[in-house]
Amino acid sequence: MPGVLNERSEGGRGHAVVYRLVKRFWIPMLLVVVAALGAYAILRIHGFGGPRAPKSAEGSGITANFNPKHITYEITGSGGTANLNYLDENGQPHLVENTPLPWSFTIVTTLPSMSANIMAQGDRNVSGLRCRVTVDGDVRDDRASTDLVKPFIYCLVKSV
Repeated sequence: MPGVLNERSEGGRGHAVVYRLVKRFWIPMLLVVVAALGAYAILRIHGFGGPRAPKSAEGSGITANFNPKHITYEITGSGGTANLNYLDENGQPHLVENTPLPWSFTIVTTLPSMSANIMAQGDRNVSGLRCRVTVDGDVRDDRASTDLVKPFIYCLVKSV
């Protein structure tokens, strides 16, 4: 019949063209599908639109400092000077050279925990070198050196 498509001739040619295209480009098409699925999975895991701000409840803001701890380092002795090393509230070491005795220093912190550590070495003239660490008025470590020449002492409180 004129004007009617012959299914065998036209359909066969169409399928052959599609078959050749699929045969030729199946690997690149598969890579595109895998990449699209991977991108979709990543977006689902991380969420669309980037990171979201945390939800804050009423009254949740910056809280004022509470229950501050007062840590006092003390070095005592007679007759000379001493070189001191101590840790501040951030755990950073500090050196104080040739300081006259007695010496004391107070740190105020709101950190839940910190280590308090002080070391001192006196010069030849120092006698009775002693260290003490107090936390909120409570003596946590107190030591005395028995060295006669250039005495050395340390005090350590592992958790203030």
